[in-house]
Amino acid sequence: MKIIAVANRKGGCGKTTTAINLAACIARKDHRVLLLDLDPQGHASLGLNAYREDARDLYHVFTGQAELEEIILHDVFPGLDVVPATLTLAMAEHLPEDIGARDRLLEERLADVRDRYDYVVIDCPPSLGLLSLNALAASDLVLIPIEMSTFGLAGVERMYETIALLRKREERDIAIRVLPTLVDSRTRLCRHFLREVWQRFAEDVSPGAVLFTVRLREAVHKGVPIVAYDPTSAAAAQYDALAKELMSVLRGEPKPTNTTGQMTAIGRALEEARRRNVNDKRRQVVLRFPGYGGRDVLLAGDFNNWEPDHNVLVTRRVGDTVEKVLSLQPGVYQYRLVVDGQWQDDTANPERASNLVGGYNSILRVEEQAEAVHA
Repeated sequence: MKIIAVANRKGGCGKTTTAINLAACIARKDHRVLLLDLDPQGHASLGLNAYREDARDLYHVFTGQAELEEIILHDVFPGLDVVPATLTLAMAEHLPEDIGARDRLLEERLADVRDRYDYVVIDCPPSLGLLSLNALAASDLVLIPIEMSTFGLAGVERMYETIALLRKREERDIAIRVLPTLVDSRTRLCRHFLREVWQRFAEDVSPGAVLFTVRLREAVHKGVPIVAYDPTSAAAAQYDALAKELMSVLRGEPKPTNTTGQMTAIGRALEEARRRNVNDKRRQVVLRFPGYGGRDVLLAGDFNNWEPDHNVLVTRRVGDTVEKVLSLQPGVYQYRLVVDGQWQDDTANPERASNLVGGYNSILRVEEQAEAVHA
Protein backbone atom coordinates (compact mmCIF):
# COMPACT_ATOMS: atom_id res chain seq x y z
CA MET A 1 0.00 0.00 0.00
CA LYS A 2 1.38 3.39 -1.04
CA ILE A 3 0.35 6.59 0.74
CA ILE A 4 0.13 9.99 -0.96
CA ALA A 5 -0.44 13.11 1.13
CA VAL A 6 -1.83 16.12 -0.72
CA ALA A 7 -0.64 18.98 1.43
CA ASN A 8 0.00 22.70 1.52
CA ARG A 9 -0.14 25.06 4.47
CA LYS A 10 -1.79 27.62 2.20
CA GLY A 11 -5.46 27.26 1.35
CA GLY A 12 -7.02 28.08 -2.00
CA CYS A 13 -4.45 26.15 -4.03
CA GLY A 14 -6.71 23.39 -5.35
CA LYS A 15 -5.58 20.90 -2.72
CA THR A 16 -8.91 19.18 -2.08
CA THR A 17 -9.88 19.21 -5.76
CA THR A 18 -6.55 17.54 -6.51
CA ALA A 19 -6.99 14.91 -3.80
CA ILE A 20 -10.47 13.96 -5.04
CA ASN A 21 -9.53 13.72 -8.70
CA LEU A 22 -6.17 12.05 -8.15
CA ALA A 23 -7.82 9.34 -6.05
CA ALA A 24 -10.55 8.80 -8.65
CA CYS A 25 -8.07 8.58 -11.52
CA ILE A 26 -5.97 5.98 -9.70
CA ALA A 27 -9.13 4.01 -8.90
CA ARG A 28 -10.07 3.96 -12.60
CA LYS A 29 -6.86 2.04 -13.28
CA ASP A 30 -8.20 -1.03 -11.47
CA HIS A 31 -6.71 -0.17 -8.09
CA ARG A 32 -8.41 -0.12 -4.71
CA VAL A 33 -8.04 3.39 -3.32
CA LEU A 34 -8.89 4.94 0.03
CA LEU A 35 -9.42 8.71 0.08
CA LEU A 36 -8.85 9.91 3.60
CA ASP A 37 -10.39 13.29 4.47
CA LEU A 38 -8.14 14.73 7.16
CA ASP A 39 -9.49 18.28 6.97
CA PRO A 40 -12.12 19.10 9.64
CA GLN A 41 -13.90 21.22 7.04
CA GLY A 42 -14.82 17.97 5.31
CA HIS A 43 -14.46 19.37 1.82
CA ALA A 44 -13.18 16.15 0.25
CA SER A 45 -16.21 14.35 1.68
CA LEU A 46 -18.47 17.14 0.45
CA GLY A 47 -16.91 17.07 -3.01
CA LEU A 48 -17.93 13.42 -3.37
CA ASN A 49 -21.37 13.90 -1.83
CA ALA A 50 -20.24 11.87 1.19
CA TYR A 51 -20.44 14.50 3.94
CA ARG A 52 -22.67 13.85 6.94
CA GLU A 53 -22.60 16.04 10.04
CA ASP A 54 -23.28 13.08 12.33
CA ALA A 55 -20.68 10.80 10.73
CA ARG A 56 -17.92 9.28 12.80
CA ASP A 57 -14.44 10.28 11.68
CA LEU A 58 -10.80 9.73 12.58
CA TYR A 59 -11.18 11.51 15.90
CA HIS A 60 -13.37 8.62 17.03
CA VAL A 61 -10.76 6.17 15.71
CA PHE A 62 -7.85 7.94 17.42
CA THR A 63 -9.70 7.99 20.74
CA GLY A 64 -10.73 4.31 20.55
CA GLN A 65 -14.43 4.98 20.04
CA ALA A 66 -14.45 3.27 16.63
CA GLU A 67 -12.30 1.09 14.39
CA LEU A 68 -11.12 2.46 11.07
CA GLU A 69 -13.04 -0.20 9.13
CA GLU A 70 -16.28 0.93 10.80
CA ILE A 71 -16.17 4.51 9.47
CA ILE A 72 -15.14 3.79 5.87
CA LEU A 73 -17.75 4.61 3.19
CA HIS A 74 -17.44 2.01 0.47
CA ASP A 75 -17.54 2.55 -3.31
CA VAL A 76 -18.35 6.25 -3.20
CA PHE A 77 -16.87 6.10 -6.70
CA PRO A 78 -16.01 2.82 -8.45
CA GLY A 79 -12.91 1.47 -6.73
CA LEU A 80 -12.78 4.41 -4.32
CA ASP A 81 -13.64 4.29 -0.61
CA VAL A 82 -13.74 7.38 1.61
CA VAL A 83 -12.96 8.10 5.24
CA PRO A 84 -15.15 11.16 5.90
CA ALA A 85 -14.38 14.14 8.11
CA THR A 86 -16.52 16.42 10.24
CA LEU A 87 -15.82 19.37 12.51
CA THR A 88 -15.31 16.86 15.33
CA LEU A 89 -11.96 15.99 13.75
CA ALA A 90 -10.61 19.40 14.83
CA MET A 91 -10.50 18.08 18.40
CA ALA A 92 -7.79 15.64 17.30
CA GLU A 93 -5.35 18.56 17.31
CA HIS A 94 -5.68 18.58 21.12
CA LEU A 95 -5.43 14.89 21.95
CA PRO A 96 -3.91 14.30 25.39
CA GLU A 97 -0.25 13.38 25.63
CA ASP A 98 -1.03 10.03 27.25
CA ILE A 99 -2.92 8.73 24.21
CA GLY A 100 0.31 7.39 22.73
CA ALA A 101 2.68 8.55 20.00
CA ARG A 102 0.35 11.30 18.80
CA ASP A 103 2.18 11.88 15.52
CA ARG A 104 2.04 8.15 14.71
CA LEU A 105 -1.66 7.54 15.27
CA LEU A 106 -2.61 7.64 11.59
CA GLU A 107 0.21 5.33 10.52
CA GLU A 108 -0.80 2.82 13.19
CA ARG A 109 -4.48 2.85 12.19
CA LEU A 110 -3.74 2.54 8.47
CA ALA A 111 -1.80 -0.65 9.19
CA ASP A 112 -5.15 -2.30 9.87
CA VAL A 113 -6.26 -1.84 6.24
CA ARG A 114 -2.90 -2.21 4.50
CA ASP A 115 -3.92 -5.42 2.75
CA ARG A 116 -7.20 -3.98 1.46
CA TYR A 117 -5.91 -0.99 -0.53
CA ASP A 118 -3.28 -0.34 -3.15
CA TYR A 119 -3.19 3.41 -2.55
CA VAL A 120 -4.25 5.86 0.14
CA VAL A 121 -4.70 9.53 -0.81
CA ILE A 122 -4.87 11.95 2.13
CA ASP A 123 -6.43 15.41 1.87
CA CYS A 124 -4.54 17.34 4.55
CA PRO A 125 -5.85 20.45 6.33
CA PRO A 126 -4.39 23.83 5.25
CA SER A 127 -2.22 24.07 8.34
CA LEU A 128 0.75 22.30 9.87
CA GLY A 129 -0.74 20.90 13.05
CA LEU A 130 -0.93 17.41 14.49
CA LEU A 131 -3.21 16.07 11.73
CA SER A 132 -0.91 17.18 8.90
CA LEU A 133 2.18 15.88 10.70
CA ASN A 134 0.46 12.49 11.05
CA ALA A 135 -0.22 12.44 7.31
CA LEU A 136 3.28 13.50 6.30
CA ALA A 137 4.94 11.02 8.65
CA ALA A 138 2.90 8.15 7.17
CA SER A 139 3.40 9.14 3.53
CA ASP A 140 5.55 7.70 0.79
CA LEU A 141 5.00 10.79 -1.36
CA VAL A 142 3.86 14.34 -0.66
CA LEU A 143 2.09 16.16 -3.47
CA ILE A 144 2.17 19.95 -3.02
CA PRO A 145 -0.33 21.86 -5.17
CA ILE A 146 0.77 25.44 -5.78
CA GLU A 147 -1.31 28.26 -7.18
CA MET A 148 0.44 31.02 -9.08
CA SER A 149 1.25 33.65 -6.42
CA THR A 150 3.99 34.79 -4.07
CA PHE A 151 2.03 33.30 -1.18
CA GLY A 152 1.92 30.00 -3.04
CA LEU A 153 5.70 29.93 -3.48
CA ALA A 154 6.25 30.72 0.19
CA GLY A 155 3.88 27.92 1.20
CA VAL A 156 5.84 25.36 -0.82
CA GLU A 157 9.14 26.44 0.72
CA ARG A 158 7.73 25.94 4.22
CA MET A 159 6.51 22.48 3.24
CA TYR A 160 10.01 21.56 2.04
CA GLU A 161 11.45 22.57 5.41
CA THR A 162 8.95 20.40 7.26
CA ILE A 163 9.50 17.38 5.01
CA ALA A 164 13.28 17.73 5.37
CA LEU A 165 12.90 17.46 9.15
CA LEU A 166 10.66 14.41 8.78
CA ARG A 167 13.10 12.75 6.38
CA LYS A 168 15.85 13.15 8.98
CA ARG A 169 13.68 11.95 11.86
CA GLU A 170 12.20 8.98 10.00
CA GLU A 171 15.51 8.11 8.32
CA ARG A 172 13.77 7.42 5.03
CA ASP A 173 13.08 9.18 1.78
CA ILE A 174 9.76 10.94 1.30
CA ALA A 175 9.25 11.79 -2.36
CA ILE A 176 7.97 15.26 -3.27
CA ARG A 177 6.07 16.46 -6.30
CA VAL A 178 5.05 20.07 -6.85
CA LEU A 179 1.90 20.52 -8.96
CA PRO A 180 1.10 23.93 -10.52
CA THR A 181 -2.66 24.45 -10.22
CA LEU A 182 -5.20 27.09 -11.28
CA VAL A 183 -2.85 27.91 -14.15
CA ASP A 184 -3.92 30.59 -16.63
CA SER A 185 -0.92 30.83 -18.95
CA ARG A 186 -2.51 33.72 -20.85
CA THR A 187 -1.52 36.19 -18.15
CA ARG A 188 1.96 37.64 -17.74
CA LEU A 189 1.84 37.19 -13.99
CA CYS A 190 1.03 33.50 -14.25
CA ARG A 191 3.86 32.93 -16.73
CA HIS A 192 6.20 34.73 -14.34
CA PHE A 193 5.26 32.43 -11.47
CA LEU A 194 5.50 29.32 -13.65
CA ARG A 195 9.11 30.26 -14.42
CA GLU A 196 9.80 30.80 -10.72
CA VAL A 197 8.27 27.43 -9.81
CA TRP A 198 10.41 25.69 -12.40
CA GLN A 199 13.57 27.51 -11.31
CA ARG A 200 13.10 26.85 -7.58
CA PHE A 201 11.77 23.29 -7.61
CA ALA A 202 12.83 21.99 -11.02
CA GLU A 203 13.64 18.42 -10.00
CA ASP A 204 10.34 17.97 -8.21
CA VAL A 205 7.90 19.84 -10.48
CA SER A 206 5.30 17.64 -12.11
CA PRO A 207 5.70 17.74 -15.91
CA GLY A 208 1.98 18.49 -16.13
CA ALA A 209 -0.14 21.25 -14.67
CA VAL A 210 -3.80 21.76 -13.89
CA LEU A 211 -5.18 24.62 -15.91
CA PHE A 212 -7.90 26.84 -14.51
CA THR A 213 -11.34 25.69 -15.64
CA VAL A 214 -14.86 26.11 -14.35
CA ARG A 215 -15.52 22.45 -15.18
CA LEU A 216 -13.73 21.40 -11.98
CA ARG A 217 -16.04 23.56 -9.90
CA GLU A 218 -19.05 22.17 -11.72
CA ALA A 219 -17.89 18.62 -10.95
CA VAL A 220 -17.59 19.44 -7.24
CA HIS A 221 -21.08 20.95 -7.33
CA LYS A 222 -22.38 17.66 -8.73
CA GLY A 223 -20.46 15.66 -6.13
CA VAL A 224 -18.41 13.63 -8.63
CA PRO A 225 -14.80 13.60 -9.91
CA ILE A 226 -14.06 15.37 -13.18
CA VAL A 227 -13.46 12.00 -14.89
CA ALA A 228 -17.13 11.19 -14.26
CA TYR A 229 -18.54 14.65 -14.90
CA ASP A 230 -16.61 15.44 -18.10
CA PRO A 231 -14.19 12.61 -18.99
CA THR A 232 -13.13 14.27 -22.27
CA SER A 233 -12.18 17.58 -20.64
CA ALA A 234 -8.62 18.87 -20.41
CA ALA A 235 -8.81 18.72 -16.61
CA ALA A 236 -9.69 15.01 -16.72
CA ALA A 237 -6.69 14.36 -18.94
CA GLN A 238 -4.41 16.40 -16.68
CA TYR A 239 -5.40 14.52 -13.53
CA ASP A 240 -5.15 11.19 -15.33
CA ALA A 241 -1.59 12.09 -16.39
CA LEU A 242 -0.82 13.10 -12.80
CA ALA A 243 -2.06 9.73 -11.52
CA LYS A 244 0.16 7.89 -13.99
CA GLU A 245 3.15 10.01 -13.00
CA LEU A 246 2.79 9.53 -9.26
CA MET A 247 2.21 5.79 -9.61
CA SER A 248 5.40 5.64 -11.68
CA VAL A 249 7.34 7.58 -9.03
CA LEU A 250 6.11 5.27 -6.28
CA ARG A 251 7.24 2.27 -8.32
CA GLY A 252 10.72 3.80 -8.38
CA GLU A 253 10.70 4.44 -12.12
CA PRO A 254 12.51 7.44 -13.65
CA LYS A 255 10.58 10.70 -13.81
CA PRO A 256 8.52 10.64 -17.03
CA THR A 257 9.56 12.95 -19.83
CA ASN A 258 7.72 14.17 -22.86
CA THR A 259 8.25 11.45 -25.46
CA THR A 260 5.13 12.00 -27.55
CA GLY A 261 6.18 15.28 -29.12
CA GLN A 262 3.29 17.02 -27.40
CA MET A 263 4.29 19.64 -24.87
CA THR A 264 2.80 19.51 -21.38
CA ALA A 265 0.70 22.40 -20.15
CA ILE A 266 3.51 23.84 -18.10
CA GLY A 267 5.90 23.33 -21.01
CA ARG A 268 3.61 25.24 -23.34
CA ALA A 269 3.33 28.07 -20.85
CA LEU A 270 7.08 28.25 -20.36
CA GLU A 271 7.71 28.13 -24.09
CA GLU A 272 5.18 30.90 -24.59
CA ALA A 273 6.89 32.96 -21.92
CA ARG A 274 10.24 32.37 -23.60
CA ARG A 275 8.90 33.52 -26.98
CA ARG A 276 7.39 36.60 -25.44
CA ASN A 277 10.70 37.47 -23.81
CA VAL A 278 12.40 37.48 -27.22
CA ASN A 279 10.13 40.33 -28.27
CA ASP A 280 10.03 41.98 -24.87
CA LYS A 281 9.14 45.66 -25.15
CA ARG A 282 9.61 46.58 -21.53
CA ARG A 283 10.38 50.18 -20.78
CA GLN A 284 12.00 51.76 -17.77
CA VAL A 285 9.36 53.73 -15.92
CA VAL A 286 10.19 56.35 -13.29
CA LEU A 287 7.34 57.38 -10.98
CA ARG A 288 7.94 60.52 -8.91
CA PHE A 289 5.93 61.33 -5.80
CA PRO A 290 6.69 64.83 -4.42
CA GLY A 291 5.96 65.89 -0.86
CA TYR A 292 6.86 62.61 0.88
CA GLY A 293 10.23 63.52 2.42
CA GLY A 294 10.94 61.49 5.54
CA ARG A 295 7.95 59.19 5.02
CA ASP A 296 7.83 55.47 4.17
CA VAL A 297 6.39 55.14 0.66
CA LEU A 298 5.70 51.80 -1.06
CA LEU A 299 4.18 51.17 -4.49
CA ALA A 300 1.62 48.46 -5.30
CA GLY A 301 -0.37 47.80 -8.46
CA ASP A 302 -1.62 45.22 -10.90
CA PHE A 303 1.92 45.12 -12.34
CA ASN A 304 3.22 43.47 -9.13
CA ASN A 305 0.13 41.59 -7.93
CA TRP A 306 -0.58 44.42 -5.45
CA GLU A 307 2.40 43.45 -3.32
CA PRO A 308 4.02 46.68 -2.04
CA ASP A 309 7.38 47.40 -3.74
CA HIS A 310 7.57 43.93 -5.30
CA ASN A 311 9.50 44.21 -8.62
CA VAL A 312 10.43 47.85 -7.89
CA LEU A 313 13.98 48.07 -9.25
CA VAL A 314 15.14 51.18 -7.42
CA THR A 315 13.77 53.57 -4.80
CA ARG A 316 15.42 56.99 -4.73
CA ARG A 317 14.92 60.11 -2.64
CA VAL A 318 15.56 63.52 -4.16
CA GLY A 319 14.75 66.21 -1.62
CA ASP A 320 11.15 65.64 -0.59
CA THR A 321 10.42 63.54 -3.69
CA VAL A 322 10.35 59.73 -3.69
CA GLU A 323 11.15 58.04 -7.01
CA LYS A 324 10.26 54.46 -7.92
CA VAL A 325 11.86 52.79 -10.95
CA LEU A 326 10.04 49.91 -12.69
CA SER A 327 10.43 47.89 -15.88
CA LEU A 328 7.03 47.49 -17.57
CA GLN A 329 5.51 46.46 -20.87
CA PRO A 330 3.57 49.19 -22.69
CA GLY A 331 0.00 49.28 -21.42
CA VAL A 332 -2.39 50.76 -18.89
CA TYR A 333 -1.95 49.91 -15.21
CA GLN A 334 -3.62 50.75 -11.91
CA TYR A 335 -1.68 51.42 -8.72
CA ARG A 336 -1.85 52.74 -5.16
CA LEU A 337 0.65 54.01 -2.63
CA VAL A 338 1.23 52.67 0.86
CA VAL A 339 2.36 55.68 2.90
CA ASP A 340 3.45 54.95 6.48
CA GLY A 341 1.39 51.76 6.35
CA GLN A 342 -1.77 53.42 4.97
CA TRP A 343 -3.13 52.70 1.49
CA GLN A 344 -4.06 55.72 -0.65
CA ASP A 345 -4.26 56.83 -4.25
CA ASP A 346 -1.65 59.14 -5.78
CA THR A 347 -3.13 62.58 -5.04
CA ALA A 348 -0.78 64.22 -7.57
CA ASN A 349 -2.20 62.09 -10.41
CA PRO A 350 -5.64 63.30 -11.58
CA GLU A 351 -6.30 60.15 -13.63
CA ARG A 352 -7.89 57.49 -11.45
CA ALA A 353 -10.53 54.76 -11.36
CA SER A 354 -12.84 53.61 -8.57
CA ASN A 355 -12.01 50.27 -6.94
CA LEU A 356 -14.03 47.56 -5.20
CA VAL A 357 -13.40 48.84 -1.68
CA GLY A 358 -14.93 52.27 -2.18
CA GLY A 359 -11.70 54.16 -2.92
CA TYR A 360 -9.68 54.99 -5.99
CA ASN A 361 -6.74 53.52 -7.87
CA SER A 362 -4.43 55.80 -9.81
CA ILE A 363 -3.83 55.15 -13.52
CA LEU A 364 -0.41 54.69 -15.13
CA ARG A 365 -0.01 54.66 -18.91
CA VAL A 366 3.21 53.25 -20.33
CA GLU A 367 3.82 54.25 -23.95
CA GLU A 368 6.19 52.61 -26.44
CA GLN A 369 9.09 54.99 -25.96
CA ALA A 370 12.60 54.88 -24.55
CA GLU A 371 11.59 55.91 -21.03
CA ALA A 372 8.32 56.77 -19.41
CA VAL A 373 8.40 59.38 -16.68
CA HIS A 374 5.42 60.01 -14.48
CA ALA A 375 5.58 62.97 -12.11
